Amino acid sequence: MGNKERLMKPKGKLKIPAVRVTSDDCSISIGQVMEDGEITVPGTPHYVHVDEWIEVMPVIAVKEVMQLSRLQRGGEESGALGESLGQLCQELSKRLLAWNWTDLMGEKMEQPYNRPDILENLSADELLWLVNATSEQEKPEARLKDSEPSESISLAMGRSQ
Repeated sequence: MGNKERLMKPKGKLKIPAVRVTSDDCSISIGQVMEDGEITVPGTPHYVHVDEWIEVMPVIAVKEVMQLSRLQRGGEESGALGESLGQLCQELSKRLLAWNWTDLMGEKMEQPYNRPDILENLSADELLWLVNATSEQEKPEARLKDSEPSESISLAMGRSQ
């Protein structure tokens, strides 16, 4: 592949507009200590994606919600946990359309669309940030001037819009 960036952008025209989210608040905590699933020492945050962004399809699939639910319930064996994380990366890669992220060495990262392997190589903090950033539904201030509100239910957030 060399120095060329592998582009896997969607081939067709998007039926709904993608949302660009700045990544300035994405951090990796160094020195964090967890005991019994609780953070006892928060560690030092390092903001590794300042001035970077992601573009995401703002619709979450039921399959992705199911993976998130499995992970939130926890208590899975390590093999099942790894499988659930892998499936989450698979589903997330279908909605994560583009980014300008760089890795921890400052090198440009390959595009994430339909590339779960790219997401599987992120830190746990980065993946958690992506899940939170991409799970947000359309915000009223982002809605087009004359468009009508959606009559759908947000499964991820458990509330009507």
